[in-house]
Amino acid sequence: MTAIDSIAAGKGWCNVTPHVQDDVGQLTPNVFQLLIKKGAPVATLVTSAPKKGVPQESSLGVLHTRGKLSKERLSMILGDATFKVRQNHNQRGLLLNVPWDTSASEILRVMCTATDLLCDYERKDDWEIDLFVRD
Repeated sequence: MTAIDSIAAGKGWCNVTPHVQDDVGQLTPNVFQLLIKKGAPVATLVTSAPKKGVPQESSLGVLHTRGKLSKERLSMILGDATFKVRQNHNQRGLLLNVPWDTSASEILRVMCTATDLLCDYERKDDWEIDLFVRD
C-alpha cells in the first residue's frame, strides 16, 4: 500500500502481477503476445496529477487473456469498489476509472483480485509489484 500511496496525485504508476508456477512472463500490450494469449495477467494503476488544483481520477487497466468479461466476473473483481468500467474489450482488456479518494488498500485489493481471477496458470501465494515514480 505504501507503493500506491507514493504515486498518488499523478506521481507515477505501478504494475501488479501474480507469481505463477509455470515459467511464463507477464502479458504485454503487443499484438503478437495478445494473439497467442500467453502470459500472466498484469494490473496497472496510472495516477493523474490534479488539474487547476482539482484531484483527478486514476486509471486501472488489467491486461488478461479472457476476452470480454461478464457482469458476474466484473462484480467478483470489483466487490463493493465504486470504480467505473471505461472499457471491457475482447482484445485490449479491462480499463477502470478509480475515484481520486479511493484508499490504497482498496485499489490493491481490486488489482490482486483481478489478476488472481484472470490468471490462466497455477499461482504462487504472492504478487510482484513494479513501481515507476515520476520526478
